[in-house]
Amino acid sequence: MAQTPAAAAAAAPARGFVALFGSYDCDDCAAVKKQWPEAFALADGPVLVFLPIEHAPNYALLSLLEDALQPGKKAESFPIFLVGDKLIGDLDAFYELADELPALSKNTPSLPLLAEIAQAAAKAAQLVVELRVAAAPSLPDAAPTSLRPASASSSRLLYFYQKGCAKCSRQDKELAILRVSLPALQLASYDVATLDGQILLRRAKRHFTLADDNKNLAPMVCWPTGYITGRLASASELQQALAASTQDAFWSSPITDAERRNEQQQQGRLLKSFTVGVVILAGLIDGFNPCAFATSVFLIGYLLYLKRRPREIAVVGFSFCAGVFLAYVLFGLGLSFLLDTISDMLWLKKAIYGFFAVAAFVLAIGHLRDALRVRKSGKPSDMSLGLSNTTHRKIHDRIKNLTEHRSWLMLPAAILLGVIVSSMELACTGQIYLPTLAAINAAGINLLAFLLLILYNLCFILPLVVITGMAIAGIGTKAVADWGRKHVGTTKIAMAALFIAIAIVMGVLAFS
Repeated sequence: MAQTPAAAAAAAPARGFVALFGSYDCDDCAAVKKQWPEAFALADGPVLVFLPIEHAPNYALLSLLEDALQPGKKAESFPIFLVGDKLIGDLDAFYELADELPALSKNTPSLPLLAEIAQAAAKAAQLVVELRVAAAPSLPDAAPTSLRPASASSSRLLYFYQKGCAKCSRQDKELAILRVSLPALQLASYDVATLDGQILLRRAKRHFTLADDNKNLAPMVCWPTGYITGRLASASELQQALAASTQDAFWSSPITDAERRNEQQQQGRLLKSFTVGVVILAGLIDGFNPCAFATSVFLIGYLLYLKRRPREIAVVGFSFCAGVFLAYVLFGLGLSFLLDTISDMLWLKKAIYGFFAVAAFVLAIGHLRDALRVRKSGKPSDMSLGLSNTTHRKIHDRIKNLTEHRSWLMLPAAILLGVIVSSMELACTGQIYLPTLAAINAAGINLLAFLLLILYNLCFILPLVVITGMAIAGIGTKAVADWGRKHVGTTKIAMAALFIAIAIVMGVLAFS
């Protein structure tokens, strides 16, 4: 005769377990599962039962456990742990219980809801097992019958989310449950990092008289007469709100061209803010970086040495500028798309920001040390942060090979030279460029991020454009080179200050 899960669990020898509710793409869940066998290597150690919430009955079980155990405020993101008779949604709080887990795991309440989990733990041949509970009558998908069914016209929700938002993953599950309960539900979902998302968010703020600031409200769920942000909006709570709602949806009218123009103007005004000043400053300092500055002076000086006419200097110099600009914009776009691709892997994105923070702090110390060395000896060659002599020679050789001959190929050759030289210099100039790009794209790829990328690179090539213009006007490069050598210490101090600012920004992004 087949046993029920509850009877099987009762017959099996008691074994402690901890239930882990999470998703397959939850990095913290994966880390806990990997660490568990190492932490509890004993044969009678507690079993970690992983219940993926992609399986709908698993998430329904979590909801029922929350109702039964009354944890207070429901956890807003995964992972969520059942330890004894407590649901824990804070990873740090869970790790603090590490020494107590063997004892706590055996004090799980005898609830019928936990029968399948207890049975899986008792039968487990390993310390980590995955469980998909059966869809049972005790895990209802239907809406509570005490609620007045929401009409089709009132079954409308507006949902704001953000890529990589940990809290949004659980809110997504509640909305999926609501959709099962309300097949007629019309759910309008918008990423707050997009133009349309910002337009609808601005509408919502006006409708609910909220402050029109830059505070991140995602996840945020709105219905015609109310909204929830800053906490989990449960399916039952939203169904009650919809049942009582009689107004039309304020977001139902299509987004107009005027709204899009206005939002673009709002984003354009951001370009006059402090962010723009930092990007301009970073680009200019990077342009005066001894690596890039010395190469620019050598290029123009070599053209003068070859007795090139002003017209030829203009063609080669400005084409070289265009090549450098093109290469750096393409580098920037590539890194921007890479950062956007990994935005869903929040731990990796934060790890990158943390790496940039540490690297920027180390580079700040290095540039300060270089400034002190140059000030003491007066020799730029004493600097440790820069291009090696071998790389300098290779760059100079490329410049000589591509500028010695007069032909119609001078223009494309100079553009190609700019691309090649900028690629070789990236190890030096990228010290500022890479973390600045990470900060620019912190909120994702959008119009503002692209404009800031272009602005940075225009500022980066500005010193080269000025040097080219001076050469065309007949001003020799010796004075420019002497000025560069004289102020290399000041440039290094400015770079150190910039790296300290970058370290602070990256640190905030890493821990926010």
